[in-house]
Amino acid sequence: MTQPQNPAPAPEATTAVNRWIDALQDGWRARDADAVAALFTDDAVYHQGPYGPPHTGREAVAAHWRDTLSRQKDARMWFGEPLVRGTRAAVEWWCVLYDPRTGAPRNAAGCLALRFAADGRCASFHEYWHGAPDQELEPAEGWLR
Repeated sequence: MTQPQNPAPAPEATTAVNRWIDALQDGWRARDADAVAALFTDDAVYHQGPYGPPHTGREAVAAHWRDTLSRQKDARMWFGEPLVRGTRAAVEWWCVLYDPRTGAPRNAAGCLALRFAADGRCASFHEYWHGAPDQELEPAEGWLR
């Protein structure tokens, strides 16, 4: 019995997800919580890990990013090539950032599971990540594929 083949995503879908990731990075680098929040639907559900309550709605996403950005500066980030299927995408990421008070470096790396609305904004965001305080490491070669 042959296994069914998953069709390749339409190139325009992958391009749209890459544009969304680029806009996320732009907002993050600019420390602009409102620009990041504009990437989400009005009723978006944003999970930062599997255990806590989600940030629900664009205003809650903006408040989350304002708080997050207040605890970091000079973020450098890398994203892998997203895997896209229909309205869903998954992408690995890595970042190095610094404590704004002490300058101490921090690393984080993880994966995003995204679902997009018809207008290209994110309706569902699940973030899984691991942190490494007091480290300033760039991704190992081949880590983000």
